[in-house]
Parts: sequence; C-alpha cells; structure tokens
Amino acid sequence: MAYAVVTRDADGAAPYAAALAPLGLEVVPMPVTRTAPPADPGALSRALGRGGHAAIVCASARAAAALAAAASEISAALPEVWAVGPATARALAAARIRAIVPDGVRDGASLARALVAARPLAGARVLVPRAEEGREEAIACLRAAGAEVEDVIVYRTVAAPADDPALAEGRALLAAGQAAVCVVLAPSQVGALGALGALGALGGLPPVPFAAIGETTAAALRAAGAGTVAVAETPTPAGIASAVRSVYPGPP
Repeated sequence: MAYAVVTRDADGAAPYAAALAPLGLEVVPMPVTRTAPPADPGALSRALGRGGHAAIVCASARAAAALAAAASEISAALPEVWAVGPATARALAAARIRAIVPDGVRDGASLARALVAARPLAGARVLVPRAEEGREEAIACLRAAGAEVEDVIVYRTVAAPADDPALAEGRALLAAGQAAVCVVLAPSQVGALGALGALGALGGLPPVPFAAIGETTAAALRAAGAGTVAVAETPTPAGIASAVRSVYPGPP
C-alpha cells in the first residue's frame, strides 16, 4: 500500500482521501496545526457593528466561519463579501451569506486583485477578517488601491505538540521516507512540519515529494528546503489529486 500524508485531521482529510484513492493512495491524516481563538474574540462583531464597509474579504473557511458567527450577533446587513475557493464559499453559504467567488482566484492576494479590478476602492473601507499569522499581500494590495483596510484577527494557528498521538503514524512514515507524497494545505503547516524534529536526517523536511494547495504554500515549502513541490491548479481535492499525479502517477 502507498500512503499520502495529509496535514489535516481525519474529517478535514476525508475529501482528499476520496480524490487520491483512484491513484492507489491511502491517506494518513496528520493534523500538524490547531486553531486557537484570538486574543480579542469580540473584535469582529464590533467592527461589523460600526458598519460603513464597502466590502468584506474572506480568504479562508475559518475566517468565513468567524464572519458568520459575528454576523449572527448583529442586526445590520452585510456589505459585499468576497471569498476564495469552494470551502470558504460553503462556510458562508451554510450561514446564508452570499459571496462573490471570482474564477481563477487561489489565495488572498489574487482575491484582493480581483476586487481591485472590479470596484473603485479609493477612500472605501474594506474589512478583512484573518489569521494572526496570516500573510499581508492582500492587505497591501487593497491599500495600494486606496482602500482603508480594517483587518481583524479572528483566529490563531498554532503547531500541534510533537507528542500528539494523532501525528504518530504520519510522522513515522515521513521520517522513514516511506510516504509517496505529503500534501500540505496551508503555509503555517510548513513551519509545524519542520518543528517536529525527527522529520528527515537533519530534523528538517522529509525527503518525499510534496503537493501544495497553492503557490503561497508551495513558496513556503521551497523556502524550507523541499526538493519536489507540485502545486494544485485549484485549491480543491481534485486540484490536489492532479498535482499529486504529477509526482506520483499511481497505478496504470
């Protein structure tokens, strides 16, 4: 049996397991990060309550979930919500929040560029719920277009402890170089992988090919010393399967 280590818990890895099964790969979940609440849990609700935003930019499903929770606490209608990818759109749809999901958008930076191309933003206020450690390219793009950006921390991503039993099987496969591929689904997971110590001969990244959910994650992997990195054309399980196929063709 060939194995694909996926840096999510069992529930989060399930869609990738279905997409990778035709390649003859059995998915081993390895949740290297966890989500923690922000230092100020009420900040997003207060921002929405103040209002006056021309748009809201959601670049992750977790940001979308935080927006949905905060929106339920206020009575005012939301402005336009712009979102990245199907997972973020689903999180918003579950809360009955309509979202604009531009074609070809893969991350927060490309989402911001799509918004800038579609709307005049000079002097407009744009709300960006985000991770504490999130990248700031989207915010820089919006500000360069003249927007007044209000970015609110709605969650933190922290590394799982090295002795977490949920990491044991994936960690053993990677340390031994016995995984066919390692699927990485966020830049924050790259640092968490490296922090696990016994991965690879020098305690760095394992000597296996990687498949990254997007170019930002791929860049973090390359910067950490990964040799082979395939990048999904779309941030979906099908996109990951296509990327994995380029480094692990599977059965004929």
